[in-house]
Amino acid sequence: MAVTRSKIRRSPRKSLSVATAIVRGGKAPSRRSKSGEGDRMIRTLQQRLLGIVSGSEEEGRSPVVVAAGFVQAFRQLTKTAAVAIYLRDEQTREMICLAEAGGSDASATPEWQELLAKAEQDVRVACGELRAFRLHRIGRLEGLVVISLAGLDRRAARVIGTVVGAVEPWLAVALDHARLTRKYAAKILRIQNMEQVSDLLNSSLPESDKLRHALEAAVRLVEAEAGALFLAGDDGTLTLCAMGGERGAAGLMLQSPSAVEVFRKGQPLLLKQENLAPWVSAPQGWQSVFPVTSLVSVPIRAGSRSVGVLEVANRRSGKPFSNWDVLELASLSNQFGLAIDNLRRSR
Repeated sequence: MAVTRSKIRRSPRKSLSVATAIVRGGKAPSRRSKSGEGDRMIRTLQQRLLGIVSGSEEEGRSPVVVAAGFVQAFRQLTKTAAVAIYLRDEQTREMICLAEAGGSDASATPEWQELLAKAEQDVRVACGELRAFRLHRIGRLEGLVVISLAGLDRRAARVIGTVVGAVEPWLAVALDHARLTRKYAAKILRIQNMEQVSDLLNSSLPESDKLRHALEAAVRLVEAEAGALFLAGDDGTLTLCAMGGERGAAGLMLQSPSAVEVFRKGQPLLLKQENLAPWVSAPQGWQSVFPVTSLVSVPIRAGSRSVGVLEVANRRSGKPFSNWDVLELASLSNQFGLAIDNLRRSR
């Protein structure tokens, strides 16, 4: 028995519409056009990051430079209204804006600040036309990429989201590399400053010059604006021995309640904006010299005896001092104590 097979006729609508578009001088629609555009953006941004990180020490070794180069390239490629990169400060644990492109102080708007607060919890956060993407480093929240999608359609927004997701690991590594490079360079510089203090205290300079130059090196070590060295007399009264730093010359009549307290208790003191007032507002205290926002005070010991106090005020960067600065000054104070004890024995 013969079996009749029926032919399945395919609709020519799709092929005709494509052919018609080509005949009329148009191009056949490509499903990969947006995907190809996203791939091009990803490759360009990756190459840009590689170029910055492999640049010279002056140009490519700072997180700020890495962030600035990225936001400029990103906005130029994606046409986003605004983009910014935030990195968590290792000492204060605050999110600091490293670089921003586009808009007029866009990051200062209430919507932007609301988005930053939400981004502490979620990987991707949306707030109106704003999007935040987390930067990862060993599974911890270390930073954010914040983007304004104002004026872009949904398809463009999806492409940009894909681009950020693809380049985020590259950006995180580049920022981490720059931060570590800067940190190790600073550590080497601090070691050199500590060695300089030791050399000065053991030099053949006159006593006053020796202590003054050593104080200047201590101020440079913690990047302070000013420093003071107080020595105790036979009756235990503290006297200002030397001032150092770019703003130290104005404090020749300085009297420091915090130094007196540290000398009495023998414990270091770290003061920040919220607890400064009682310690620096005396008639001839630090506040009478210049506005103080942060202060570290450490005792100077010779054996078990306190022989003085070393104080520094205000970091040049504007950031508060940290426990790390306290430890470094405490290490230096031991060298000061040995030198002062030797000077007194040789009199």
